[in-house]
Amino acid sequence: MRSIGHRIFLAVYCAAMLTACSGSGGTPTAPIPSGASTTQAPTPVATATATSTASVTPTPRGSPTVSPTATATATPTAAPTPTATPAALCDFPIVEIALPAGSAPNYIVGGPDGALWFTEGGTNKIGRMTTAGTLTEYPIPTASSDPFGIAVGSDGALWFTEYNAGKIGRITTTGNITEYGGGLARTGFDRPWTIAAGPDDALWFTDYETGAVGRIPTSGGTATEYSVPGEGAEGTDREPYGLVAGPDGALWITDFLGYIDRMTTSGTVTNHIAIGSSEPDEIATGPGGALWFTLSFQYAIGRITTAGSATFDPTPQIDARSYSNGIALGPDGAMWFALNASAIGRITATGTVNECPTPTQIPDGTVLPFGMARGSDGGMWFTENEGNKIGHIVRETSAG
Repeated sequence: MRSIGHRIFLAVYCAAMLTACSGSGGTPTAPIPSGASTTQAPTPVATATATSTASVTPTPRGSPTVSPTATATATPTAAPTPTATPAALCDFPIVEIALPAGSAPNYIVGGPDGALWFTEGGTNKIGRMTTAGTLTEYPIPTASSDPFGIAVGSDGALWFTEYNAGKIGRITTTGNITEYGGGLARTGFDRPWTIAAGPDDALWFTDYETGAVGRIPTSGGTATEYSVPGEGAEGTDREPYGLVAGPDGALWITDFLGYIDRMTTSGTVTNHIAIGSSEPDEIATGPGGALWFTLSFQYAIGRITTAGSATFDPTPQIDARSYSNGIALGPDGAMWFALNASAIGRITATGTVNECPTPTQIPDGTVLPFGMARGSDGGMWFTENEGNKIGHIVRETSAG
């Protein structure tokens, strides 16, 4: 069963992506067009349901057929003229750089080449932006794939999820794209959402609709999925959302239904922690060896120790849309996060919070700051999903 909060989120998300969605799960109303690759359906196997402390039986998805490597042709575009937040609004200036209309950028990450890489759900591309603001875009071979999460792999490439296509994509820093997995829901990875590099050098991703967490090696070989606790029982479906490799060598996963899970690289869920109905969203490692996470429907930032103790730091309520999305550790030792209310927040290890409005302010909140990442220039960068922009926070890197 999918939550009301999930329905609200997907309604906003689908509108931004211009994706045909229906019902609470965001399932396309028409078949997804076949992409540039030929895929192979996985071998059907039984899926084991995990208990809070039991080892989860892996659910092999077979060895997905790798599509022919497609080299995207992209012409670098000149850096647009940035706009800056007036200094009087906050103590850290924000610069915005416009993207092509309809880009709808989702998640963003600092790449191994010093540039920022991000997914463009609206135009079905992977974007690359230098810290000077020069933009390059690479089209994804599979049409309407809806790229979402993105992360850097141990192989030096960028890996991303294709939510609509049920695939995992890989792009080199020179723009060569390879796709792995199915082509339709239930024939590949179903609905891969966020993705992160694991402590075992593989890529791990959340499969939001099936309540599973997946693992794919950088070689692109056999992918494996593990169920999270409670998935499969009526009324107890799970919705794994964000994930990150923790300082303890395990994966830490947020569950949109109010849980944080700790999973080892062998698929064992050793801690299934209920944090209430606050709907945890993104998660990142931060000060004090803790895992810090955002909350979709609560005015707070959460943190949880590797021992499983969770606390919450209240955040200012700019308005009724002051819910947080992406979060990342900054060079100043603070955590930076994106807010639906067209604002960016910063929280220190001691819980001090300050927030700053983005330069672009739209009354209905459709700027929607979303992903957050640290750049090679020492600044923080973020996406404006419905504003079709990339934001850059310029700040002194001293802690405080």
